[in-house]
Amino acid sequence: SARGLPPPQALPEIASSMLLATTDPTSSVVSAAFNVITFLPQYLWILMVFAPDWSVTKSVMRPVWPALFFAAVHLFIVFNVASTNADNMSDFTELAKVFDPKVSLNLFGDFSPQASMMTLMKSPGFVSEEWSHVLAWDFFVGRWVYLDGQRRGIFASHSVLLCNLIGPPGLLAHAITCLVLGKALPFEGPEESESS
Repeated sequence: SARGLPPPQALPEIASSMLLATTDPTSSVVSAAFNVITFLPQYLWILMVFAPDWSVTKSVMRPVWPALFFAAVHLFIVFNVASTNADNMSDFTELAKVFDPKVSLNLFGDFSPQASMMTLMKSPGFVSEEWSHVLAWDFFVGRWVYLDGQRRGIFASHSVLLCNLIGPPGLLAHAITCLVLGKALPFEGPEESESS
């Protein structure tokens, strides 16, 4: 063309060449489930972070159903990847290397588990399973932090946000907030009203 731009028919080829990974081993249904577990929880995170005391947030987050739904999406991805991914055996073999018991004898010198995990991250099927695994657990913990904050009157929005963004540090932030406010660490036993 006159301005040095590629012709319009070349644009799909250019766009596809910019993809970082292929989705060949995963079906479109897995890709759709990947999007569901990536984006649907974000609306609930927004409610927990920015409207924690709103009656709608409380009524949606008190039941365990949202966490169970995302766990089911994860299981759906695992089932579909396991039943359709041609790389399953090589992925399972590589995963076994991540958990090689011999490494426990040389934690500060044998870094082969990290190398195996990096190899696994090149598998679209494994990435789909692992991403949904991380998001489902982060949501479960973030919801727990939110509910503990609600139950004990502790500001938890910052901790819930951290659970969404970087996972475990959100739980640590909540524990620190509890201690700073003199509320003690969260307790996992039965509610006081149930203990009598």
